[in-house]
Amino acid sequence: MMDEYMRMYRKQMDQIKLSDAADQVILNDLLKDNVRKGAPYMKRTKRSMSKAATAATIVIIFSVTTAACAAVVHRAIIKSNKAESQVEGTGAVVDVGESSYYSLLAGNGGEIYVLTDNDCEGALTDHHAVAWKSTDQGETWEEILSQPDELNEESYLCAGDLREGEAGAEAVVVMEEMSDKAEEGYSERVYQITSDSYIEYDMEEVYNRLGDGEQIWDVKYVNDHIIALAGATGECLLYDVNTQKVVKNLPYDGTMEWLKTQDQFLIYGTEIYSCLNAETLEEEEPEQGLQDFVSMMFQKNNHVVLPPMAVWNDTVACVTKAGIYEYRDGEITQIRQLSNRVSNGHAFNGMLPFCRTKDGEYYVCIFSETGVSLWQIDGDE
Repeated sequence: MMDEYMRMYRKQMDQIKLSDAADQVILNDLLKDNVRKGAPYMKRTKRSMSKAATAATIVIIFSVTTAACAAVVHRAIIKSNKAESQVEGTGAVVDVGESSYYSLLAGNGGEIYVLTDNDCEGALTDHHAVAWKSTDQGETWEEILSQPDELNEESYLCAGDLREGEAGAEAVVVMEEMSDKAEEGYSERVYQITSDSYIEYDMEEVYNRLGDGEQIWDVKYVNDHIIALAGATGECLLYDVNTQKVVKNLPYDGTMEWLKTQDQFLIYGTEIYSCLNAETLEEEEPEQGLQDFVSMMFQKNNHVVLPPMAVWNDTVACVTKAGIYEYRDGEITQIRQLSNRVSNGHAFNGMLPFCRTKDGEYYVCIFSETGVSLWQIDGDE
C-alpha cells in the first residue's frame, strides 16, 4: 500500500506542471528541500541492504586508481528484477535497485544509460554510484559513473543530464553536500563527470541571478558547450561551460519542461513557449506540426499533467495515458496503447525521464506504490 508521503508527493508533482494549484508550503519542501530531515523522496534514501538483496544481485568488478581529478574508477554490475516483473505484451520493470531517476539516454549502439540518485547507504555498492549502463534491455546494469571523490558522504544528487561523448557516456550533475559552514546547512555544486575525470563549474553568476538561498532545480545539455539551468526565479539560464558565464535567459517556471531536438532547444508546456537554434541560440519559430503535437499530447494525458517527451534522431516520442505517440516529418502516429499496470492508472508525469531506443523500445519512469520505477516498454503490442 502506498505510504502517505508518496500520495502527497505524486499529487503535488502532478499539479506543479499545470498551474498554481499545488500547495506552496509542500512544494517548498518537495522541490527546494529546505528541510533536510524528512527530505523529499527524490532526494532521500530509503534503501536497506535486505531490500536491495532481494532486488539485485551485486558483483563488484574492480576499483582502480586513475587520474587526479577522479581518483578511483569503480565498476559494479547488478541484476534487475526484469524476469519476475514481465507483463506479457507490454514490458517489464527494470529498476536499478531502489534508485530514483534523473535522466535516461538511449545509446547509438542500443545500450541504455540511467542517471540515478547516488547510492548513499551502500545498498548497491560500497561507494556513490550515479550512472549505469545496460546492454541487455535492462536485465543487468553496469556502473559507469560515480560522484566526485572530493564530495563528502552526506551528498545528494538533485538534478542531472546524460549524453554520449567521445569516450562514452558523460553527465552534468547538480550535487548537494552537507556543510556546517553553509548558512542553509548544505552547499550546491555543479560538475561535468566522465568515467575517469570531473570538472566543477563556477556557479557564482548563476546564483547571483537566482537569488540568495535559491537552488538549481534542473539542468540540461543544449550543445557541446552550453547547458541550461533552472531554479525558482521564473527563468532558464543558458550557461557557457567554456567561459563559465551566463549567455542568455528565457522565461521558465514549474509548469514547463524542456526538450533538445536534433537542432533546436525547446521550452514547452501546453504549447511551445520558446524555440532556439541549439547551436547559435537564436530564436526561431517552432514547426507548426510539432506545436500541434505538444498540445495534443497534453490532451492525450487527460489534461492532467505534461507528459514525458524524448527525441531519437528526427523522431519526437511521447508517452501518455492514452498510449505512446511519435512525431516525425509532420506526421503524428500512435505507436501503441499501454496497460494500466504500467502507470497504476495515473497520467504520466513530464518531470520523470523517458527515452526511445533505435530499435523502437521505450524506457519510462513512473511513480509507483513506493517511489519511482523504471519500465522497459516493447515497441509492438
